Amino acid sequence: MAVSGCALVRILNYKIPEVNLNKQPVITEEENILRRKLDGQEVKTQEETNLFPVAIMVENMVDSWPQTGLDKANLVIEAITEASIPRFVAVYANNDEIKKIGPVRSARPYYLDWVEPFSPLYMHVGGAPEALRKIRSNVYDLMDLDQFFWSEYYWRDKWRYAPHNVYTSSELINQALSEKGLDTPADYPVWQYKKDLDLEKRAEQVNDIIVNFSTQYYKVRWVYNRDENSYIRYQNGDIHKMSDGEWIKAKNVIVQVNAMEVIDSVGRKKIDTLGEGQAWVYRDGEKIEATWKKETIDDGLKYFDNDGKEIEFNGGTTWIEIIPNADYLRD
Repeated sequence: MAVSGCALVRILNYKIPEVNLNKQPVITEEENILRRKLDGQEVKTQEETNLFPVAIMVENMVDSWPQTGLDKANLVIEAITEASIPRFVAVYANNDEIKKIGPVRSARPYYLDWVEPFSPLYMHVGGAPEALRKIRSNVYDLMDLDQFFWSEYYWRDKWRYAPHNVYTSSELINQALSEKGLDTPADYPVWQYKKDLDLEKRAEQVNDIIVNFSTQYYKVRWVYNRDENSYIRYQNGDIHKMSDGEWIKAKNVIVQVNAMEVIDSVGRKKIDTLGEGQAWVYRDGEKIEATWKKETIDDGLKYFDNDGKEIEFNGGTTWIEIIPNADYLRD
């Protein structure tokens, strides 16, 4: 395969993050279980706790529905792009066999800020000029896998039309990780985790979480399932299902306010990702008023309650909904 000059430069400049063994997951004394580092999910082996993270840009425009493999992500961050259409960055660090993930779409600068703490393998198809400039100037400590240069790790589905037809898979991801020397433990900030609240202590009546991103198509509703202690995602008035019929579910849902402005005639957005701001954390059927904090691009997002205590999450998938102001949320 011929390698372009700028792609080769990115490979040579990429540094595999040093692993701080003191930060590696251990069996906790109070729970006596192993938890996966990225999402706190209980796992059986030490190896599973710390697989190398992969961040993938996944489309959410109506023409991309139904998506595939998004339900298998360990962490998803949703924010709006042009025309106020939401897009996801989905982060994976698990051993699940996922035959198809996508449609994969282009990068935006603010998603880079949110995934930078993981120093991940970053998969996307091109991007906004500012995002590509930052990637190529090595502002971020991530391994870039732009489909424009690394098409062997993607394919185009002949049954869907471009640009909504680019996909990848866990097999291709594992191939990329191996060939680029990234199949090693990773070192990144982690959240604090806890056991799920006992069933009898969970609220019986819980308001839905409604996020009005723009039109009815992109109106998001999270409905609490008390027995499972999970939140089921609805979009456009129906359960958000994948192409194989699987539902989107989360153990924790976070809605947070990040200041946003339109910066050009195309409708591209500038989102303030650093500093702190208002947030709401939903878990166990509870709503916790919170503050999000992220001082530098290398810092992971942290959440604190009104007493200044860092919030603990349930083990499992977390979805973060980014809104420009509190008027977008109703619960």
